Amino acid sequence: MASSSSSPPQVLPAEEILHICQETTQNLAHILSIIPSELLSLIMSTIPKSEIKVVKGLEASYARWRVSRVVRDILMSKDWASIMGAGKFQGFCESCWAFATAELVSAVLYLKRKDTNYTEYSVQELMDRADRSRIEKYGRKGHFCYRYSIRRGLEYVLKNGLQRAVDCPYNRCREESQIPPRALYGLAHIDGIDKLSLSQALLRLEEQPIGASLFIFMPDYVDTKEGVYRGPMTNRSFYKAMHGVSVVSVVEENGEKLWKVRLNHGSMAGHQGYLKVSMEVMLVRVPTEGSQSDGKFDKPSMLLTDFGWRRSNGDEVEKRNGGHEVEKSFLRNK
Repeated sequence: MASSSSSPPQVLPAEEILHICQETTQNLAHILSIIPSELLSLIMSTIPKSEIKVVKGLEASYARWRVSRVVRDILMSKDWASIMGAGKFQGFCESCWAFATAELVSAVLYLKRKDTNYTEYSVQELMDRADRSRIEKYGRKGHFCYRYSIRRGLEYVLKNGLQRAVDCPYNRCREESQIPPRALYGLAHIDGIDKLSLSQALLRLEEQPIGASLFIFMPDYVDTKEGVYRGPMTNRSFYKAMHGVSVVSVVEENGEKLWKVRLNHGSMAGHQGYLKVSMEVMLVRVPTEGSQSDGKFDKPSMLLTDFGWRRSNGDEVEKRNGGHEVEKSFLRNK
């Protein structure tokens, strides 16, 4: 019986090996001339699946690369946009957190069959009553809105319930003297609020939409439309703000995993109120002479990330990407 033998391994000529080594050394030297070794070590700990590119934006430089993401097939079949409808327009008020909070309450109560019909709950009540003490600190001239988090919005609902939108329609921010008494019927009530790791977040997304914050870089955010948002891409890019969003699904295009998030900027960004955000793109700020950190992207981070509140004992946090902590909060109603 004839024995089978495998082909001997291919041996590269010494000249070709030397050329590859020289090219690799030159590339590494070039990278280290831009990215400090400590930062490069953090980047490499994420196991990049693409080249590391540095984008010099208007106010800061960022290293960008991609990592692999694996999600379950069942998640790829879910899209909560089908029950939530088109995104809305918050106007020029600091109310994204209130929109995301109210729409998460609406979706979860419907999906958990607490509401027979999909019921919209009041964004306005959250703006009017959640924490008006922040107006003085975060308010703008002529406005009575304020920055807040989705988690704190949900904490208000947990404690007080939430009126239906029909009983307290959206009227943008208003003075305290203009706020009518609360309706005490038809209130939404939730059972609890969870803070979960990234892997747990993906599992929860199989059951319901979830809340998160999106790093907004301009003009990339408004220019993306039906494409894929990948953060700063040109020398005109600059960090603008965090935007509270509802995550409704995960999709895949050209082998890249993407979050689908619900915005409330009308036609200003995304398509029909939704934006596709790369789940694989990672960013870290590259220190440059004369620039100062703003606390954003000091460590590798996704474009869709945590809400930014401080952890307390017992919170579950998944450490990954060189120690970067990923923490998310989700409405729980079982």
